[in-house]
Amino acid sequence: MTDEELQQTMQEVTENIDKLSDPDKPLTKEEKKCRQMLLVKKEILQKIKEAKEKGQKHEELYNSVYYSLLTSWGEKHPFLASLAMRNFRWGGGL
Repeated sequence: MTDEELQQTMQEVTENIDKLSDPDKPLTKEEKKCRQMLLVKKEILQKIKEAKEKGQKHEELYNSVYYSLLTSWGEKHPFLASLAMRNFRWGGGL
């Protein structure tokens, strides 16, 4: 992921989080799940950005794989994705 793609993706995720952050109306259960998934994505994107800035290729690759798993596979199977992500985090990376 290039710096430009990373910045654009972070901006899109932030905009989507903002759309789901209306204090005047409570979120539905589905919206809460979606918001939580977006917050996780934002956190991972931030870790990728920090790793790039520090030149930590291992961390950048680890978080890039984590992000791609979360976006490609995780959105189709949220329950299984949460289990896989927990194992991925505990596994210590690549």
